[in-house]
Amino acid sequence: MQARLRALSGSVLFAYLSCHLLNHAFGLISFDALGIAHDILMEIWRTPLGSFILISAMVTHIAVAFLSVYKRRTLKLTGLEITQILSGFVIPMLMVNHIIGTRVAEEIAGIEPTYEYVIAALWVASPVLGVLQAITLVLAWMHGCIGLYLWLRVKPWYQNWQRELTVVAIILPVLSLAGYVSAGFEILFELDRDHMISTILENARYNSSAIEPLQALVTPITFGLALLGVAPFGARKLRAVLEQKSRILLLLPDGTKVPVPAGATALEALRSSGRPHAAVCGGRGRCTTCRVKILEGGDVLEPPEGLELTALTRIKAMAGVRLACQIRPKDSLGISPLLPPTATAKDGQQLGGLEGEERRVTSLFIDIRASTKLAEEKLPYDVLFILNQFFSEMSSAITETNGHYAQFNGDGLMALYGLMGTEEDGARSALKGARAMLNRLEALNKSLASELPFPLRVGIGLHHGEAIVGAMGPPRAQITSAIGDTINIAARLEGLTKTHDVSVIFSQEVAQAAGMDTTGLERSEVPVRGRTAPVVFFPIRDPNRILPL
Repeated sequence: MQARLRALSGSVLFAYLSCHLLNHAFGLISFDALGIAHDILMEIWRTPLGSFILISAMVTHIAVAFLSVYKRRTLKLTGLEITQILSGFVIPMLMVNHIIGTRVAEEIAGIEPTYEYVIAALWVASPVLGVLQAITLVLAWMHGCIGLYLWLRVKPWYQNWQRELTVVAIILPVLSLAGYVSAGFEILFELDRDHMISTILENARYNSSAIEPLQALVTPITFGLALLGVAPFGARKLRAVLEQKSRILLLLPDGTKVPVPAGATALEALRSSGRPHAAVCGGRGRCTTCRVKILEGGDVLEPPEGLELTALTRIKAMAGVRLACQIRPKDSLGISPLLPPTATAKDGQQLGGLEGEERRVTSLFIDIRASTKLAEEKLPYDVLFILNQFFSEMSSAITETNGHYAQFNGDGLMALYGLMGTEEDGARSALKGARAMLNRLEALNKSLASELPFPLRVGIGLHHGEAIVGAMGPPRAQITSAIGDTINIAARLEGLTKTHDVSVIFSQEVAQAAGMDTTGLERSEVPVRGRTAPVVFFPIRDPNRILPL
């Protein structure tokens, strides 16, 4: 809830700031343009509903930030996090004078803070405040951009749009400052005009007797905000004094024992001890790069919920995998990090637990028949187009039947079933996947009839048994896959589809795991090197009648 409130309130404030900066940019044109843009961009924030949403977002964001600082068990932060916290501490104090001189003065003193009035106050009456206002603008924009970056960089699409978003993040404040400076110089150039200042003050309905009491509030409010800002840090110190020294330890695979302060997350304990550990999102439960395997003591942990449950479900994490930033050990806990400290946001998108684990799964191999002949009869571009269409359809069939793409081998691929759920669910889903593939292949042959020299045919082999499942491949391109006899036998059965002239072959182990009645099915067997007993399998000549829907 805390993370959602921070993201939601921050988004509202960033939207308001974006409108404000864009409004300033119209100062490059004229004061009239500033006024028109203000009516379009800012009027919504001046309505009762807009004001309520804006003030609520501001109060919520500050409160959540204070709570976040207090709840942290270590202040060993990244450079971006430090910059974000410090700028968030300073910005409210820098904004006090501006808010009182505009919005508060408008509501209480009846002032009409026109752009001419505000620019004249900042460029003529108090140039120092004018400079501080520009600094505040840059700090606020930087603070918001850091928050957005820490939030969005774990999103799969972010890398594709990072350059464009960076350009916007640079151009908007530059144009805003340019408009602010342009408007300031326009005021300065017109100072000699008769009665200019008096005209501006008159248009703004300026009343010094009403303004001065409000201006007297600036200093005490600023000091009050400063004291409020250091309150979470003081509360942390008090908590540290009141809490007894923790006897809870994190036990790492290399024998290292890391003390865990009472109430701290595993990530905070690791960082406070100087132990490097990945956490791209800064410990907010979004990126999953801090994931760990629980080796012992996991029975006393609270079950995953909220953000952690959502994140673990998204990556299809195996049993015993948790996020170090979300677990708060109540007793000593054995853990093993699953990603290196240098892991990136892209690494956090990898599915599975990433650790090797022996599991009972159903493996499915599918391969295109006569792919060499297809390559001989079609141009390379056409072959690639056909293959890409084929793999797109087969991948969709895997996804819709709860399978997991695990390997690509040129003109075929492998899928794993049973990574989530029971063995029976996995085996039945694999059989459904085989039928879905054949149905999609039939539709593909019809749609590509004019492109194909002959209809595409496939062979599908399925086997169920023990396999080692985990992240495999180069460090920056790992996928969750599997190795072992189960995988080899599934590949062997796929190869036998040619010999038996069928589209699908599944082993007796698959049928047993799926609870399938094989009475009346054609039965055969094949010897396998390293096994004393042959593998019994069923070549299926009419998949649409045999395989489950």
